[in-house]
Amino acid sequence: MGILDLFRRKKDDEDLELSGFADNEDDIEESNDEKPSKSQGRERHHVGDWEKVVYSREGVNIDDAASRRGYVQSCLTQMEEGTRQIEALQYEYRTVTGYLHDMELINELPKEERAIINDYAKKIYDNEEQRQKYLKRQGKMTDKEYEHVEKLQGQEDEIIKKMKESEDYHRKIRKDLIRLDNERQAYDLRKIEADKALNTNRNLSIFTVVALLVILIVLVSLQTVMRLDVTLAYMLVILVAALSIVGLYMRHGSCLQERKAVRAAKARLIQLQNTVKVRYVNNLNLLDYMYLKYGVESSSQLQSMIERYHEERAQRIQFEEAEKELADDQRELLRALRNSQIRTPEIWLHQPEALINHNEEVEVRHNLIVQRQSLRKRMDYNREMVIGGARKEIEDLARTYPRYASEILDQVARFQGVEL
Repeated sequence: MGILDLFRRKKDDEDLELSGFADNEDDIEESNDEKPSKSQGRERHHVGDWEKVVYSREGVNIDDAASRRGYVQSCLTQMEEGTRQIEALQYEYRTVTGYLHDMELINELPKEERAIINDYAKKIYDNEEQRQKYLKRQGKMTDKEYEHVEKLQGQEDEIIKKMKESEDYHRKIRKDLIRLDNERQAYDLRKIEADKALNTNRNLSIFTVVALLVILIVLVSLQTVMRLDVTLAYMLVILVAALSIVGLYMRHGSCLQERKAVRAAKARLIQLQNTVKVRYVNNLNLLDYMYLKYGVESSSQLQSMIERYHEERAQRIQFEEAEKELADDQRELLRALRNSQIRTPEIWLHQPEALINHNEEVEVRHNLIVQRQSLRKRMDYNREMVIGGARKEIEDLARTYPRYASEILDQVARFQGVEL
């Protein structure tokens, strides 16, 4: 039957294309390691019958031309999707096979060439190790801190000195303000004591006058009523009253003088305190500005940042030089690999350890084999389940309905661009 011959020819072409990878890559044979095992690969999630492509004619009226063409078209579209997937997988399969082929070539190189390659690979690997240590090191300065110190432009000592002087001056002014504030509190206490003394003196004066009047009334009464001679008593009372009044007057004057002296001293103290406060605020603003400008909270922190900056700068210079050496070594490794006819030398820049460490080489080879096995499985699935299933369905459809075989053959030919 013509349609069966057409599909057989197409199938033979696909099988030849899919089986040609090993021939195109010098027939690299896969070792026993390529066989999957439970310990080598991850167990796939079970999806039941989801991977199976099922073709069902249930509900399809084959005798109806439109329904028949639509069903055949869906099968052809499935074949087209499988072919597209295979074409995409072919490139990746060739790439992975090329990597394995390169590994074989590298292992077969003469000792002199391999020694040169290993030497550059060792340098690249060491540089990468140093690079990772640099990037992961503890106490690394942030770019912001580094820029803050870098802006000092060699004035670090002068700025540190100025900041320390301001901090010392700040502490001295603060001590002066504390001392002046204590003195002001002491003057306030003295003023309170003086006010209390004036109030007490006023009360004593009132009490003395009242007591004098009471005594005089009593003496007058004794003299008038009892006809007693109280002359001596009058003299004694007048003397005591005079002495009390003089004493109270002197005490009152002393309290007034004390309060006046306290007020004058406090006024001078407040003026001095205001002057010191102005200096304190100005110096504090200067410190805040310097802290803000240099991104620190103290001169000691800035000093620590400067010390760390010099260490960081030396490490960064060393890192930049190592980066240049790494680039040079990578170029030399690429040149050596190309001279040795390695087809994909670029991948070895990212896995130099595989060139100098046998265990790493085995691991890389194993991963590539597993990748190629997965790719081959995916290609087999598309070739057998997708394309093969659709092909068998169309063939079976043509056998079952021979009266439509010619029409189906014509539709297949038009879809695949074949003119019969």
